[in-house]
Amino acid sequence: MPQTTLPDYHFLYFAPPLGAEWFFDAARRYWERFRPTVLSDLSFLRFIPRGRSVIVTVVTRRDTVEQIGVELAQVRPDAYYDAVVQDLFADMKAVLNQRAERVWPFGVPLATAQPGPDNRLDPTPGPLISGSPVPTRAPSGFITQTPTPMPTAPVPTPDPGATTTGQEPIQPTPGPLIGG
Repeated sequence: MPQTTLPDYHFLYFAPPLGAEWFFDAARRYWERFRPTVLSDLSFLRFIPRGRSVIVTVVTRRDTVEQIGVELAQVRPDAYYDAVVQDLFADMKAVLNQRAERVWPFGVPLATAQPGPDNRLDPTPGPLISGSPVPTRAPSGFITQTPTPMPTAPVPTPDPGATTTGQEPIQPTPGPLIGG
């Protein structure tokens, strides 16, 4: 795939045994800028339709970079492997922050990689922002609308002059049902 286009799907994967701090601290600015889908298991890539371009950015150390490449090739042979290889946490954070600052989602400049109107490039699937000169996606978000309560029917009040028809309101039993 030429480095002038964005993929249909961009994923971010943290190789085992990297912990959550690698995502929440080291990769925070990278994720905020590009919004890739974070994977916990490479087998999820099997659900992406064939014919779609897929890039998996893998945060890994030198001891697991080859193994992850083999696993990715077994699951999705047509996926592009973007390995970010650093052994130290501070070095990884610096590399990912540099990618975010330069708007280089895959470590190299893209011809179309300019920040969009919301100051970020989002290569994940979604509708394009109309009128945007760069392939910027509409910002994602959460649905926060609270459902409106259903209107309740008014409770009918008994007419004091009406005669009862043998239908009395349900009352609690005076004791246990099984006796005793």
